[in-house]
Amino acid sequence: MSQKHPLPKGTRVYHSSQQWHRPHMGGTAHIVGVSGPYNDGSYEYDVMAGVHFSRRTGEDNPETRETRWSSLMTRKAEA
Repeated sequence: MSQKHPLPKGTRVYHSSQQWHRPHMGGTAHIVGVSGPYNDGSYEYDVMAGVHFSRRTGEDNPETRETRWSSLMTRKAEA
């Protein structure tokens, strides 16, 4: 059975550990790739995120750091 990953490339997201962030703030990263599904049904997202994980992205914290986030910890942001 083929599974479709839950969030497509380009989606604005934030990490669930960024508790200061709210979904309506526009996210702290965007998805550039996806791997999976894995045995537990999760995926890994390649994301372009802010240089500093604990700060809101913007001019002083550009999204220039590529990293991987588990789909279990990745939340869709809203504009």
